[in-house]
Amino acid sequence: MYATLAVPQAILQESFLSFLGIGIRPPLPSWGNLAADGLSEINPYKSHWWLITFPCLMLGVTLVSLNLVGDGLRDVLDPRSRDRRA
Repeated sequence: MYATLAVPQAILQESFLSFLGIGIRPPLPSWGNLAADGLSEINPYKSHWWLITFPCLMLGVTLVSLNLVGDGLRDVLDPRSRDRRA
């Protein structure tokens, strides 16, 4: 059960560190590396906004879906939650 909370937290921490440049090095893909690369493409003359929007959006979707899976597993497997529903 705890893993369903720890995995999204680890993904978020890794992507944040990679965004700052102190996480996974650039040849390896990471949500943070993709967002950092997209941030460098934002400028007032010719903006490629989708390069930062889609990695951040997909990171958010991944984290929310993992949390929802964890909540669903907790509801199914936790015997105490069955007592409260009855």
